[in-house]
Amino acid sequence: MNLVRKMLWSAIGAAALAAPAVAQAPSALSSLQPGMWQLRSTGGSGAGRSICIRTAEQLLQIQHQTRNCQRRTLGSTSNSVTVRYECGGGVWGQTQLNVETPRLARIDTQGISGGAPFHNYYEARRTGACG
Repeated sequence: MNLVRKMLWSAIGAAALAAPAVAQAPSALSSLQPGMWQLRSTGGSGAGRSICIRTAEQLLQIQHQTRNCQRRTLGSTSNSVTVRYECGGGVWGQTQLNVETPRLARIDTQGISGGAPFHNYYEARRTGACG
């Protein structure tokens, strides 16, 4: 009986620890519209780049879009969210996203990519539907 009880409590504990990993997206992201977004660096020059955003969470991981990373919310309000993500192999990032309107956000992201540090500021503006 004691062994069965220990196994049951162990399973309950494991389920409780797994719960935060599937937490809902921060409320600040819920107002952002999916579609084609133009990212312009606010710290330099250039035309920027366009990306198709299916979920607003993609804007939290711009530098490592194609990587499967573990994300943790550090702070969240109705119009701002700060997350830290780790992708393994020393690759990580931290992003603060401020929602101005459902079609405009400001992004401050920094971390390590390709063994080197990065720190970028973007203005993200929705330009239309994905093609």
